Parts: sequence; C-alpha cells; structure tokens
Amino acid sequence: MHLFDMNIQISVCALLCFVAHLPIANGSTKALEEMFERMTSDTLIFAKYLESLLLTQDARCSAIRDCSEANYDSCVSEFPSMECPGEDFSYPILSCGSSKEGGCGGFFDFTTSKVSLAPSIRTSLGEDEDSVNNVKDAVCWTLAAEEEMIRLYNEAKGYWDAFSVSPPVFFFGADNGVFRQYPATGDKSCDEGGYSSYDPRVRPWYVAGSSGPKDIILVLDTSGSMDQFLRMDKLKLAASRVISTLGISDYFAVVSFSQFATQLGTQDLRLSRATDDNKKVMLDNIDGLVPGGATQYHSGFSKAFDIFQESNADEVSTSCRQAILFVTDGAMGDGESDLYDMIDLERDKYTLNNKQPPAIFTYSFGDEAPERVPKELACRYGGVWSRISDKDNLAETMGGYYKYFSYGLGDERNEDFVAWVSPYVFANGESLGTTASAPVYDRSVEPPVLAGVVGFDFTLAAMERALGKESTESRNIVIEDIVKKSVARCPSFNLTDCQLESLRMYGTDSSGFTEAICQSCSSNIPFLESAPCSTDDLRNIELWNNANFRELSYEERVCCSVGESRVASVVESRIAGTSQVCKEDDASAIFYLGLGGALAAVIATCAGVVICKRRKKRKMMHDTTAGVFPSAPDLPPPIAIPVSWTAGHVETEHQQQAKFSF
Repeated sequence: MHLFDMNIQISVCALLCFVAHLPIANGSTKALEEMFERMTSDTLIFAKYLESLLLTQDARCSAIRDCSEANYDSCVSEFPSMECPGEDFSYPILSCGSSKEGGCGGFFDFTTSKVSLAPSIRTSLGEDEDSVNNVKDAVCWTLAAEEEMIRLYNEAKGYWDAFSVSPPVFFFGADNGVFRQYPATGDKSCDEGGYSSYDPRVRPWYVAGSSGPKDIILVLDTSGSMDQFLRMDKLKLAASRVISTLGISDYFAVVSFSQFATQLGTQDLRLSRATDDNKKVMLDNIDGLVPGGATQYHSGFSKAFDIFQESNADEVSTSCRQAILFVTDGAMGDGESDLYDMIDLERDKYTLNNKQPPAIFTYSFGDEAPERVPKELACRYGGVWSRISDKDNLAETMGGYYKYFSYGLGDERNEDFVAWVSPYVFANGESLGTTASAPVYDRSVEPPVLAGVVGFDFTLAAMERALGKESTESRNIVIEDIVKKSVARCPSFNLTDCQLESLRMYGTDSSGFTEAICQSCSSNIPFLESAPCSTDDLRNIELWNNANFRELSYEERVCCSVGESRVASVVESRIAGTSQVCKEDDASAIFYLGLGGALAAVIATCAGVVICKRRKKRKMMHDTTAGVFPSAPDLPPPIAIPVSWTAGHVETEHQQQAKFSF
C-alpha cells in the first residue's frame, strides 16, 4: 500500500479525475440522475408496501389462510412455471452457460417468489413451537407481498426496456433470517441435505439499509485464557461476521489486547474504509491472532479511543455514529476506576465538539467470564452487554450489533432513507451492478421495530446507457455517483432510554434477558419484536409446496436449454444424471467470469476518483475505494470464512444447522 509516495498518488488521482469527467457523447447526466431517483422511489415504494402489511394484526394475519403449501424453498422446491430466458435477460446463470440462442442458461420463474431460511433459524428451532411459529409468521406475511413484487416488476418493464435491460431483482430479508426473492430461481448455496447457507442479515445491503454509515472498532481479548474451549477460533468467526456486514459507507478498525494493545493491519491510528480489499486483509490478520498474556482492559480501550481521535481529526471517518465492540473472557488486571476516568475524559472531548461519543457494546465470553465490569461499561456508556457461554454462538450475538443503529432510525425523519451498496460483479459473472436497500419497520407498535430490509439489484449497463453509451468513461461516472451516494447521508438517530433498555432485554434473547437491563427506563420496556399471529392459526400451516428437487444438484435443478419452459410436475427421469443436463463447456463460463473479473479490476482502479474531491489529506490506504467491487460467487452470496478457522475445530453455522423441516 506504500509503494508510491503521496505526490505520485495525488498525481494519479488527479489524472483519474480528469479521465472520469471527459465529455460523454450524447450523454445526459440528467437522465442518470432521473434513473437514480427512479431506483430510490421504487425501493421506497416496496418498503412502504411491506410496512402497510404490518399496520394491523388483521392485515398481517389474514395471509395465513392462503399460506399453507404456497411457498417454494430455494433449495428443494420445483417452481410452478419455469422459463429459460436468453441473453436479453440481464441476470443469466453462467454456471450453466452463456444463455445465447441454441445454448444453455438457467431457469427462472416469473410467476412466483422463492424463500430461504438462515442456518441459525434451523440451528435454534429444535422443537420450540414459538420459534417455529415466528418463522412461519414471517414466511406467511411476506407471501402477501408476492403479488406486489410481480406488479412492480411488470410495471417497470417499459422503463427498463428503453435501456435494453431487465427490471431489478426484488428481495426482502426479515429480521429473523427469512429471505424472499422475486423472480424465483434455485439457490447455489445449499448443502447436501437441501438447506440454504444464506443469511440476509449478514450481507452489507441488509446492514447498510438498516443502520446507515457508521464507524466500528472491534476490541478483542487475546489473553492466554482465550486458548481454552476453542474460544479463539470462535472469536475469529465472530469478528469475521461483523466485518463482513460492513459496506463501502462504513469505516472500521480491529484492536487486539492482552497486557498491551495492537491495532491490526497498521500502526498509524486510523480507521480504514470497509472496501472488499481492506476487509480481506483484516480477515487474514485476524486469522493470525494467537492467545497469550494477561488481561488489561485499559490498553484496549485506550487504543480504540486513540484511533477514533486521530481519525476524527483527519476526517478518516463517516462523521456518523460510532461504536466499540469489546469482547473479553477474563477479569481485568488493571484499575477499574482508572478505566472509567479515561473513558469519561475521552467522551468529554466529543461533548466539547458537539458530537455523540461512541456507544460501547460489551460481550462476556465464556462460562467463567466476568460480568460486573463489562455490564457496567455498557450501562455507563450507552451500550448493550451480552453474556455468551462457551456453548453459545458468539458470532450470532455479535452480528446483531446493527440492531442498535436500526432501532434509532425508525422515526419519520428517516422515512426516505435508502442505502447504496458499492458496485460489484453479479453472480452471473458478467453483469456489473449495485443494490439499493431500505429498512422496513413494524409501525403498529410504539416505538416502531425493525421488521427487515428490502433490496433491489440494478445493472450498471442501464446507467451507462442513460449517459449515452456504454464505455469506460460512462462507467467511471456511474461508479463515482454510486460511491458518493453510499456515503452521502448520516440518518437522524434518536434512541430513547426505554428503547435502549429494550435492546438490552430482548436484543439477544426474545424471551427476555433481565440481567442485562440498566434500570434507565421509568416505564414498561417495549418489546423488540412484533407480536406474531396466533399459535392456533399457525400450528397447522405446512409452508412448502413441494420438495421435488431435494436429491438434485444445483445444475440439475437450474440448468436448461435457452427457450425451454417447464410446468411443475413429477421430476422427469431425464435429469437423473448430470450428463443429461444442459451445461456448456466450463471454458465458456470461465471466459465470462474472467471478463467480469477484469472489468471489476478496471472499475476498482477508476473508483479512486472520489478521493480527489474529498479529504485530500487522508492517507490513501484508508480512504481508497480500490477493492470495493467484490466478485460475487452466488446471487446472493454467502459469507466466505477462511477454511483454517473451521478445519478440525469449530463448525460453521452451515455445518451446525439442524435437519428440521416445516
């Protein structure tokens, strides 16, 4: 990252700025802005429609009578009316082929949506009827949105046809891990038992849409006791989950501490932008952590506040909300009062500058982990304390930190909030695009609670065509606009004492964790979740229409001959073997995947133009947008966890999921 000095970096940056703003033949920045407005409007329309389904219990629960056997599992169900579109469809499946006439492509069903359940749902369900009914409730009330998905898709065809692209893919991720997408197509992220490994809540589009831009510092205990009970491996998985939720609009840092504290990846006390490259580098650094030494809380917090102070001074920050996520398994070996004095002093600096100090989340990890001081830190400094035993899922608990931000965004001041995900290569390996997302709240309760997040996928091709032509110059401008929009706005944040107590009470345990509350709410603590429909209504619901494809591979379920159509029926004998599946030579798919990768590399370089306009004194390694365009391995892709973290030690959520059927 330091191969060139700053003068050369700024010169290159200036050149990129010049190239990116060359005139576009017959271009129209007005048409591009109108397209962004259209995307924003459609995202909000869909989000508000979903909110309308939750306004009354009657409206929400009326869908139950139509829900039984009306849903299609993304891994095992055969869809009712499958079509194999050609290359004019903007989201081809290159695992099957190029979608050219006479070749192979992938099945889509434009008459229905598909549903998947996050692995943690199946892990936690067991025989708990309440948990089962909460899942059924989410699947059933979102089924009522399917008709609106189809209507919006068909209504949008005319607009997007003018740019020779397909309408966006619509999806909704519920706060309990239920995921619904239109149009329907089979998932690639399925295990041998036919269960999906996809969890919408850990995807950047979900966290960005529910929390907005933020600065996060993880402070991780690496003392000697973390060598017990596989705690270090579990800590690495948990840190990975948090980092993987971050998007281009966020900044982050990771601090490890024992008797001394170290900032991972760099020693210059600056946050880094959450680009794909920066996240991958940090995951590698986390993978290299080794336990040893004593437990000195002061060193970890002092380093975290130093990073915030230097980053704020140099504007290497979102300038939005900040938080510290502190994990420990041991009692502090330094002075408690000195720790509070230091934190109070650092927070006073924020107050003097009319800024909100960072919230502090604390996690007592391990059966023998101390509780009093971590809880006191959370209570004193506007955060949430969690207790995680050696048998509990640390990654699941830490991954829910975004609820703090989402709970404070539910008022009317944020009704028009839309988040933008940095441009990336779609799962097909050929199309470049972005995702716009917006939160969905249940406003039938007060205060409103997060129900989930909607997302729309859009191709860059349409945006380039709005500028007059597809070209490198057009793409540069489009990318710069998307990146700017992703970091353009800090949502209004308003979290009452009672809402904060609700997060403490119900944030990690829907039945209530009374030991985590701080006695700061003078009235009844509100529930964090909506009330589900009645058990009697849900008990007899069978969610899935069929499981005809449970024994088939991804290619057997999805690949088809371009132009082919199929109505659901008993699985045909012709797809009993992969040799009879329409699938082009691997070389064909590799060609397109390689092309997509090359394009991603080009736009990653060009996207650095944003730096030229803002905060030139920032160091390039922190603010650069290079590496912001990850190549998605599946649509939508699961998180990739380094193999070394799980081999022979800790099972991933995907491996742990229970074989529970509905």
